[in-house]
Amino acid sequence: MFRNRSLAALFTLAVLGGFSMFSLLFYAPLLFQGGFGMSPKEAGLVITPLVVFITIGSIANGRIVSRVRNPNLMLYIGFALLALACLGVVVATRAMPQWLLMTFMVIGGLGLGFVMPNLTIFAQQTAGREHLGIATALLQSLRMIGGMLGTALTGTLVSHMYASGVRSALENDHASQWFSDLGDPQILINRDAQTTLLGQLTHAGHNGAMLLESAREALVAAIHLGLAMAAIIAVVSVWQSRRVPLVKLQRKLEPVIHAD
Repeated sequence: MFRNRSLAALFTLAVLGGFSMFSLLFYAPLLFQGGFGMSPKEAGLVITPLVVFITIGSIANGRIVSRVRNPNLMLYIGFALLALACLGVVVATRAMPQWLLMTFMVIGGLGLGFVMPNLTIFAQQTAGREHLGIATALLQSLRMIGGMLGTALTGTLVSHMYASGVRSALENDHASQWFSDLGDPQILINRDAQTTLLGQLTHAGHNGAMLLESAREALVAAIHLGLAMAAIIAVVSVWQSRRVPLVKLQRKLEPVIHAD
């Protein structure tokens, strides 16, 4: 199946799309809660449009894709919207209003809603009824592989940059012995642990509030860079979409009949 030019291009896009999608899904909430200091409720409210509009985008896509002359156009639009959402989160700051952050999530959800179902539909149309099942399963598996690569690579980058930023801030304040407490980004989410750590740092003669703020800044910078990588992958996906030959959608696929 990988010798089929159309299927190979769609499989590549599945990996790339999974990379960007899971990077955004995993690290945008951490940015909002750990980097921007939102409560779990606020962070959940901001990220909700991303999930909701994946469904809305999929429904809208189903009504649009069969009516446009070039169905491949939906892939270009979807990946472009996903790239725009990632870039929006990259430039996001703590002072940015929540409605604007939610707008970025809406854009990302629509983009994913245009991409995910079309990759499956195009693969099914291209593979034909003989390979319908295996093409669908392989596409889903490759999307998950892309997601695992995205979370692993982005996570490694975020962890390394965050640890480096925190270590530098602690060294400047001669407080390197506190790295074991501040080196884990979870401290920026757990309010009770923060209160305890602030008391300990103050008792030791350090400016705990400043060190926590430095840790937040390190986390924000690290996630921004990680999501910038996801945005680049989404832009590459827009470019790679041109490798998908024009797909002619059929109204109805004939059922597969297995001979006994």
